[in-house]
Amino acid sequence: MQDVGYPVCTLGEVKNRADVIIFWGSNPMHAHPRHMSRYSVFARGFFRERGRRDRTLIVVDPRKTDTAKLADVHLQVEPHKDYELISAMRAALKGFKLEVDEVAGVPVELIYEAMDICKNAQFGELFFAMGVTMTRGKHRNIDNAIQLIIDLNAYTKFGLMPMRGHYNVNGFNQVLTWVTGYPFGVDFSRGFPRFNPGETCANDVLQRGETDMMLNIASDPGAHFPQKAVQHIAKIPLVCIDPHETPTTQLANIIIPPAIAGVEVEGTAYRMDGVPIELRKVVEPPEGLLPDREILKMLVKKVEEMK
Repeated sequence: MQDVGYPVCTLGEVKNRADVIIFWGSNPMHAHPRHMSRYSVFARGFFRERGRRDRTLIVVDPRKTDTAKLADVHLQVEPHKDYELISAMRAALKGFKLEVDEVAGVPVELIYEAMDICKNAQFGELFFAMGVTMTRGKHRNIDNAIQLIIDLNAYTKFGLMPMRGHYNVNGFNQVLTWVTGYPFGVDFSRGFPRFNPGETCANDVLQRGETDMMLNIASDPGAHFPQKAVQHIAKIPLVCIDPHETPTTQLANIIIPPAIAGVEVEGTAYRMDGVPIELRKVVEPPEGLLPDREILKMLVKKVEEMK
């Protein structure tokens, strides 16, 4: 996104307009159970009144997942060769002849077929997930995918969207981006925001053992981070602000339970397409529980007093 931009749209536009849907390295049948029925494949939209019958589904995945079984075209790419396949698709789109029988395990005829479908779409959307970002090439795969979408926009209207994981995982990225210009992994140690993926991300500093204290807010690195990072977390003082018991809270020295946003206090959450949703309070929180923002304000005030 920093290198080449971000051709994004809302889920509402996908529901109402998209006639070609691509899932790349994603299995929403299991990972996002409501996505296909509510926003993408099966949803009945303003210009797609018949739902699934008005849409063509392309799935790029090394495995024949339950999502791939529903696909009109399944590009069964070899593991770690997404970059090669994207490059071949861009070449096919621009009219170059691929002088091989297959690229990244996908027959050339199938690549041309997929690009013809995309080229003739009225509105298309590419959804990608960790199957692309965690394979060889990492963020460079996304650079290339964004360029593919830019190329497709010379012929039709196409967008791209990450299939975000847990609830409001997009929220922190959105806020950090409009505060600092960077979406994650921001280092303030020099007095200004610095962003260098591979060096300044939480995983990186933990695995290198560079941090001597950790504040964890509403996330669960104990369950999701690599073993080397978790081993370092266990060695250092850890403060958790979390309403739930998790593998991370098991390691914590101090646990501060907050009121739950959207249940016990009002708040704002961001959907995977970046649309903010205002959350309303439903029930009263247990006595003494404060929202995350109030806890953080108190911590900041205490730090300022210590200075």
